[in-house]
Parts: sequence; C-alpha cells; structure tokens
Amino acid sequence: MKKGNIWVVNEASEGSLSLITKETMSKARELSDELNKELVAVEIGYNNDELAKELGYYGADKVIEVNDELLENYSTLAYAKVLEALMEKYDPAIVMLPASHNGRDLAGRVSAKRHVGLVADCSAVELTEDKADIKWIRPSFDGKLFCDVRILSETMMATIGRGSFVEAPRDEAREVEIIKEEAGLSEEDLKTKFINFEKTDINPLLDKLLNSKVVVSGGRGLGGPENWHLVEELADALGGAVGATKAVTDLGWCDKDLQVGVTGVQVKPDLYIALGISGAIQHTKGMENSATIIAINNDPDAAIFNTASYGIVDDLFNIVPDLIEEIKNRK
Repeated sequence: MKKGNIWVVNEASEGSLSLITKETMSKARELSDELNKELVAVEIGYNNDELAKELGYYGADKVIEVNDELLENYSTLAYAKVLEALMEKYDPAIVMLPASHNGRDLAGRVSAKRHVGLVADCSAVELTEDKADIKWIRPSFDGKLFCDVRILSETMMATIGRGSFVEAPRDEAREVEIIKEEAGLSEEDLKTKFINFEKTDINPLLDKLLNSKVVVSGGRGLGGPENWHLVEELADALGGAVGATKAVTDLGWCDKDLQVGVTGVQVKPDLYIALGISGAIQHTKGMENSATIIAINNDPDAAIFNTASYGIVDDLFNIVPDLIEEIKNRK
C-alpha cells in the first residue's frame, strides 16, 4: 500500500455533517490507526469554518478546507476540479466519499480523470491479514451476493453506503489542524446555474423507521397481508417503527419505503424485532448493527438466528398476539 493519508470527503446536510459522513469517519479512523496513517477530512463549500471544526471533533487529524462562494451549491465540474487539484497536491492513499447522489457523481468523475480505481456503494471495508491491502466489500445481484473487490491503482477511491458503520463519537476536546486552500475557480468553471432548491417531504413512515430506537420488521413468515397488522400493532405498542423485508415490499404488503436491507435502508436501533424473517443476507446487512436483535421464527435452522441476539423458535402467531396484549397491559 502506497504512502499517503486516508481522506474522507465531507457531505453536509442542511449546514451540518451528514450522518453518512460521521459513519465513514468512524471506519476511516479505525483504518488510520491500524495503518499508522493520518486521517484527513476534506470540506469543500462556502461559509464552512464550523463544519471544518466539526470534522476534527469526529476524528480527523487534519482538515483541508476550501471556502468559496462559487462552491455554495454542489456543482459537478467545480467540485471535481477542486478535489482533483487537492489530490494532485497532497497525493492521498485512500479517498472515501458518501454513496449519495452527489458523492457517487463526484467520485466517478474524479476517479476517471485521475485514472484511479473506484469501488462504489461499499457496505464493509476490511484490511487483509498482512495489512498490505484493503477488501472493499459491496453488494451485487440485488444484495444476494457480496463481492470482495481489490483496487489495483496506487490511490484507492470508494463510496460508502449509509448505515454501513457505526457513527463516530464526537469529542470537542480533540485538537485538529485546519489547512485552508484556495478553490482556484472562476464563473467559467460553472457550466450550470443554481436556481432554487425545493425540499420534498420525506415519507413519515420512512422518517420514523430511520430515527426510531425500536424497529419491528416482518417477513413472508407472516403468511399474507391480512396478518401485517401484527407487525404494526407490536411496533405501536413498543413506540417503535415498522420495517419489512424486500420480499414483503415486492408483494405489496406494505409501503416500499419500509424495506430494510441492502437495496432498502440500513437501520441501527437499540432493539430490532424480526417476525417471520428467514435471514437472507440482503436483509440482515441492513439491520445487523442493531444493539439488540430478537428473532421469532418457527424454523430452528433459519439464518436469522445467526444474526440475532436472542431467538424464539415458535410459530409467531403463538407469540406475538399475547406479547402485544402483555405490553399494553403494562402501560
């Protein structure tokens, strides 16, 4: 592995560090410590002094800050020009970006311009045993298969999927060196003009799923849509949110936004309850980082028990109705 530092390119969300940046910082900090490299965060934007400080609080040893009015709104060509110039000057070993719309766009353009290997939508990042290389692990075939990809170019680039890692701890006592660089842009570098940003309302069911401390998810073991109310009632009794497997959302038993898994959303609640879920890797990769996982399934060999903290081998119809009633009675 070449000399050079590990970079995380920040993506802000409404003036704050995005959750996916905080998660990526956690893994990047771990890699930096194991490889004895510095962790450098890159903050590109406008009026972003506070964001640069925040990146230090979340684990960066250094922050490269580019602050320019022309960078107030994301522009592919402008941001790519800035990031390319920074990589040319500092020559990092690894560059990690969020697997968001903008992150994928920026990573793809910069990697192509610099002839650098790129792995998209990584769900795991692991060092080889000799620490000489990195395993970039990403889903394939709709999440049914996970590929271990190696990058042959000296510099490595990757985009990281949301929910892949735990959020980095915030420590205001951390001291960080902030390096300010010029953007070197002119109006001619902006081939598009930002007119307005219209925020769309997120599905309230999805918003609740992403932010709840308790999630109750259902799979095909429920038998049919007529039994879906058990998932909703248990979630409601626990003050939690409803989730589902891909198979269930494909069948139309519930809102598609409730899909948990590789091709859905990744969640990390304090408690995750899986009802009638077999445990396909497509689903478990979306919830395996939950603090506590309880699985109810009548198949003792179901793969979900390999992920669960606690398992109940029984017909869920023998368990869930009584469980709902007992929780309601205790309130």
